[in-house]
Amino acid sequence: MSQNHDLKSLVGQLFMVGFEGFSVPADFKQAVQKQSLGGTIYFKRNVQSPAQLAELSNELQFQCRSSSSPFLFVGIDHEGGKVNRLVNSFTQFPAIENLGEINSPKMGFQFGALLAKEIKAVGINVNFAPVVDVNTNPENPVMKGRMFSSDPEVCAKLGSAICRGIQKMGVASVAKHFPGHGDTQVDSHFELPRIDRTTAELDKVELVPFKRMVRSRVEGIMTAHILNSAIDPDYPATLSEKTIQPLLRQGMRYSRLIFSDDMEMKAITDHYGAEEAAVLAVKAGCDVLIYRGDNGIPLGAMEAIIKAVESKKISRAQIEASVERVLNCKKAYAVQSEPIDVTQVGGFIGIPEHVKFAEAVQNKEKLVDLGIEDQE
Repeated sequence: MSQNHDLKSLVGQLFMVGFEGFSVPADFKQAVQKQSLGGTIYFKRNVQSPAQLAELSNELQFQCRSSSSPFLFVGIDHEGGKVNRLVNSFTQFPAIENLGEINSPKMGFQFGALLAKEIKAVGINVNFAPVVDVNTNPENPVMKGRMFSSDPEVCAKLGSAICRGIQKMGVASVAKHFPGHGDTQVDSHFELPRIDRTTAELDKVELVPFKRMVRSRVEGIMTAHILNSAIDPDYPATLSEKTIQPLLRQGMRYSRLIFSDDMEMKAITDHYGAEEAAVLAVKAGCDVLIYRGDNGIPLGAMEAIIKAVESKKISRAQIEASVERVLNCKKAYAVQSEPIDVTQVGGFIGIPEHVKFAEAVQNKEKLVDLGIEDQE
């Protein structure tokens, strides 16, 4: 995709949009071809079996997309524990809080590697994991069970290990939820959480794991829909230039991809218009906007970003820089020389060594090395 590529195609690369069903809907295929849509995200509604999911990924990469267009990001939230979109034959990996109790980076690395091995087999190239939020509020309604520990160093060490395991297997890892979702009282799926922590306070706790993730070369970091009045009284992190730029881009010298959390969550939609939110998120520094897709393809949001560039509210150079980051990540993780051989998929999924490992984590037992080498 060249620098002089038309603006619509550049903006399309900044969107990952989900859809209903076990095959690709017509409007999604059209958006890939006409808007150069950047990718999709799978949910339970897309999963029937490993073979079916591999067929769906093949359809996305080899039928929807023209051979001259970039490969698609195919993402999923595959954390282990209660956030699990993959049913039937897939290994049921336990929650990462168990890994926090075992506190073994070696097992964290294996955990990430095995998660990634199974999802890569069905054509998924981005995993929105690990969660590196610090468990500072045990009554947190959305994050309970999804965090390693209340100790930021444990979260940093194990988050880094899982990230390296995921990426070793050829899947991009995305750490979440920046700058920390651990101390919230409400669920951002339904309302806008508010916290009040200074940069100095964040620096001692919430930001510790993210700094480690940056050093571990994590491919992506996902923002949280959280309003922190000490940093930005007007906008939640996803829409906040005051949060993303000084803390992440400059403060941590992070140069890879920044993903928004789902832009269809009520924390965003109840407080900001869909088009306004998309423009704010990109202006703040998000490279990729995620939409669950309940309202179809977000054409209005795409058009709003195009207009914001045309009116100089967002510079074209910023869009081009985001697309360059997207394409660099795709070259490393999304390129496929040929479709997945669906008959071979079962050999990677739910196999005895994966099940044995998952059971060990479930029982909080240390397990012998599975022979996958960590490069750290």
